[in-house]
Amino acid sequence: MKNRYTAAVLAFFLGGLGVHKFYLGKWTGIFYLIFCWTYVPSIIALIECILYLVNGEEDFNEKYNNVVVSSRSHNDNYVSNQPIIPQTSSLTDTSDTGVVCPECGHINEAGSNFCESCGKKL
Repeated sequence: MKNRYTAAVLAFFLGGLGVHKFYLGKWTGIFYLIFCWTYVPSIIALIECILYLVNGEEDFNEKYNNVVVSSRSHNDNYVSNQPIIPQTSSLTDTSDTGVVCPECGHINEAGSNFCESCGKKL
């Protein structure tokens, strides 16, 4: 398993030669070797060194170690601005007021099949 601190140290000291890319198993390190005389790979490697240190361990493991750290979806922190309406039997499906979404509480038009706010099937 590859370590992000080792990759950062290799990028800092030997990044102009692409050693950190070879350590991470990327074939793009060959371009660093080809263009090492231009000092452009050294500048890119310095930026990559900073990114390895700034990004978290989870991101590094997902990208370079093929490890899924968490099964959380990206919508776990979603906060709806719709008011929460308590579900009662009179609000679930009436032709006068519409259909209340059981997921977000949004009142949809009568006869709707999907919620207009969250898209859940009604």
